Amino acid sequence: MTPARFLFIVASARRDGNSEALARHAAAQLPDIAEQQWLRLLNLELPPFEDIRHSGSGVYPSPEGPGRALLEATLWATDLVMVVPLYWYSLPARAKNYLDHWSGWMRIPQLDFLAQMAGKTMWAISAVSDEDYSVADPLLGTLQLTARYANMKWGGSLLGFGNRPGDILDDGNALQAAASFFSKGPLK
Repeated sequence: MTPARFLFIVASARRDGNSEALARHAAAQLPDIAEQQWLRLLNLELPPFEDIRHSGSGVYPSPEGPGRALLEATLWATDLVMVVPLYWYSLPARAKNYLDHWSGWMRIPQLDFLAQMAGKTMWAISAVSDEDYSVADPLLGTLQLTARYANMKWGGSLLGFGNRPGDILDDGNALQAAASFFSKGPLK
């Protein structure tokens, strides 16, 4: 049996933010055989996605640089963990740009991106600065629909309260939920 390979896509505009701290707490509970890779989108200069579907051939070139690194890591993973603080009731811009690039990857000849994504599991970990967690529904809806479109499993979401740096460490409920977060989903 192939061990689980978790790719943590950290999309915060702040280094070592609350969402990342919560994700690291959850990741520490993964079994030793589960592989982990962490990519911080802040460190990867992924260009803005350009939609060329209806111009020229509509075929996208194979990505280079940060795009290539993200594509390879995405395909490597069995589990994709979106570490995404809630920004204006949705995904941070870098996370949305990463997902927009999937539209191009789907159109690279011989890559068969969607077939390679099918069966993987998507997870969401987010810090919100409102005690009403329903404000994260648009963010979670985006990720759930993305998973469904790519024929991926939805592993679930882990939310915690954090506004100022380090606030998440005071959210005992979130830290307790993090301790068993990945054990509730479809580990491979």
